[in-house]
Amino acid sequence: PITLSIQLQKVTSKMIQFSWKPQGGTGDSPYTVRLRGKSGQMEERILNETSTAFENLLSGHQYQISVDVSTCSQKVSTSLTVQTAAEVYSGTTRIVNEIFKSEYENKSSKEFKEFEKKFIMEV
Repeated sequence: PITLSIQLQKVTSKMIQFSWKPQGGTGDSPYTVRLRGKSGQMEERILNETSTAFENLLSGHQYQISVDVSTCSQKVSTSLTVQTAAEVYSGTTRIVNEIFKSEYENKSSKEFKEFEKKFIMEV
């Protein structure tokens, strides 16, 4: 009996690129490839090739990708749940209402930890 296996090729915050391989035989093209989001939205493609990429996705979200093919009048399918990467933002903050203490330069100091906790609570 034929089986399908999915291999992830690239996952970013906005894209899932993958391929699949029939094992134990050959499926009759075409392949039906689906992408489903948690909210129920679905995108479906009918393809003859064995790779694709879904783009313009939401970052940090889970999606289920599935591939179906018919072989000898029997439907074979496989699926995989994939989470897109979260976007990371980097920035700086200038604090003007606090006097700088030299202990803040040591991230394991008691003073730094107290300042960090206060800063997080206020933000």
